[in-house]
Amino acid sequence: MIYRRLGQTDIDVSLLSFGSHTDPRFKKKVEHGNVLLAEGQERRDRLIARALDRGVNLVDTYESEGQWEPMARLVAAGGSARRNKTLVSLCRQFPMFVGENIDRAAKLFGHVDLYRIYLSEGKAVDGKALADWEVLRKAKEAGKVRAIGISAHDEGMMLSALRELEGIDYVMFPYNFIHARADYGEFLPEAARRGVGLIAIKPLAAGSIVKLDPRAPGGTQPERDFVQLYQAKYRPLLPAVVADLTRSLEQMPEETLCQAALRFVYSRPFLTAAMPGMFEDATLEDNFTGLRRQLELSRGERAALDAASRVAAVTEGQWLPGHYRWLDERWQG
Repeated sequence: MIYRRLGQTDIDVSLLSFGSHTDPRFKKKVEHGNVLLAEGQERRDRLIARALDRGVNLVDTYESEGQWEPMARLVAAGGSARRNKTLVSLCRQFPMFVGENIDRAAKLFGHVDLYRIYLSEGKAVDGKALADWEVLRKAKEAGKVRAIGISAHDEGMMLSALRELEGIDYVMFPYNFIHARADYGEFLPEAARRGVGLIAIKPLAAGSIVKLDPRAPGGTQPERDFVQLYQAKYRPLLPAVVADLTRSLEQMPEETLCQAALRFVYSRPFLTAAMPGMFEDATLEDNFTGLRRQLELSRGERAALDAASRVAAVTEGQWLPGHYRWLDERWQG
């Protein structure tokens, strides 16, 4: 595993981290959010344990997906050694006072490693977010939280957060080879100047890049099954573009498009970590395989990523499920 320092904190984060989304095949709706059926929870627990054994040390954990208690049990089962090596990333997802949410998390996990607030789109941080941030800042001063940050999907809001939120340690934001708009804006230079850690979420576009990859391991599925370009009924729509992608992939005889997509993110030195969701053992192995090689993209990999970008472009957003279309709308590079 490769580790990078999170901004100006004393925390080293695994370059491959574990995302918060849970497998939709095993979800069950409850009064507040979702939980996993027993089989799904067993699969997730096994996969996280395996990732931890391989050196992953950051796991994002959604309360709304019923994962706080299972994650607490999982790290506790490994004793103090596992808990000390595991960074649990949390955020408030229910209408609860943020200080109360932090106290509940600290009681459950022993301490809070990374805690963030979500900032919706806009040009400036509002008064409510400023009040929540003051609570986070004081919680860190009191030793309840090790690192505090935000997640956001809007570059203007992220810039405002860097300038308005005192003591910000990290930002989680969408970044992949297709949605890399922030690469060309003000945000990255400003974050670098301030020494803020950057964690890439959606490195596989919510798993949708799997749909562009005919070499994806058998059984691999994105979070939401939608248009898959390599199904026969879609191939006639884009014959030249699909052929271009296929030809480019043939230049990478031992690598999948998903591996190349992760290596694109791994190779960005300004990013602390990539945080994909992982639902199957094969996906975890695929993501680790990309780490085994040097963090430089080959000519063949670049050609495949360029071809996949063209495939995504000509589908006019149809390759993404509806609730993730904002990636194309706001983050297209």
